[in-house]
Amino acid sequence: MLFVACGGTQVPTHNGYKGKKAQPWKKAKLLKFDEKSEAKVEGDLAYAEYRRAHWYQANLASAGQLELRLEITPPGDAVNDEFDLGFEVMDSGFRTIAKSDKEEGDDVGDLTKSKTLLDLEPGIYYIHLYLQGRLDTADYVLKATFKPMASVGKSDFPAKVAFVPTLPMVPLQDDTPKGWKPPTEKTQVKIARKKGPAPPKEEKKEPVQQITARIINISVVSGGTQITVGRGTSAGAAVGMKGKIVGVPTGAFTLANCTERTCTATVSATPDQIKNSGSVVLGP
Repeated sequence: MLFVACGGTQVPTHNGYKGKKAQPWKKAKLLKFDEKSEAKVEGDLAYAEYRRAHWYQANLASAGQLELRLEITPPGDAVNDEFDLGFEVMDSGFRTIAKSDKEEGDDVGDLTKSKTLLDLEPGIYYIHLYLQGRLDTADYVLKATFKPMASVGKSDFPAKVAFVPTLPMVPLQDDTPKGWKPPTEKTQVKIARKKGPAPPKEEKKEPVQQITARIINISVVSGGTQITVGRGTSAGAAVGMKGKIVGVPTGAFTLANCTERTCTATVSATPDQIKNSGSVVLGP
């Protein structure tokens, strides 16, 4: 069935197959491999002439690798600028294992398409070539090369499986005492009380707060720079407390002497670094 579109072009309205219940995959053409395990077929397709697709069948007698190369000659420039010949490979259960057409694949519109199918098990595989536009025609050459392998995905079981250790004996019949019932939550509480008092709860220790202080004096001494901070024992500071000058990587120190209002420490930072910071943090 045809209808006339704008410009006089006759666009077919059928599905491209002869008959309402066409099953072209049942008449797939067998690929004949030569002594080099190579096969080659040529063909042409025309949607309007009910030759939308061709099916081919590859019978692999052993496991191996199948390489397919499709060389396409598209219709003239006046017909369908977005021409693309669909290329699909299926296993014996008609499950697609490789495909490229306008909706899938990274070779849309390419005039040469290749598929390399690795680790194939022995069996039947189908190659499906099909037009996707109602005005499309195409000539093609399909080349197939099969590389047999000794096996695919050979398992090392049980050679590398460790021996199962001796398992405990289990009686053939259930030896659970009659009338036994799993303990309830209340029963478990009673048993725990009989065993002894519950262990005391651990008291949560409050984290030691950090103390901030201003640097109120700087002096150069032997071994570094001595700083005086405006925190003493009355504000929580103490001899031996660790501290750090804010923003200075080399500003770590330990308080050496403390009074009620101030403490001193020697640091390796320079006076300029200390002046730029001006404050310290005492504590953990």
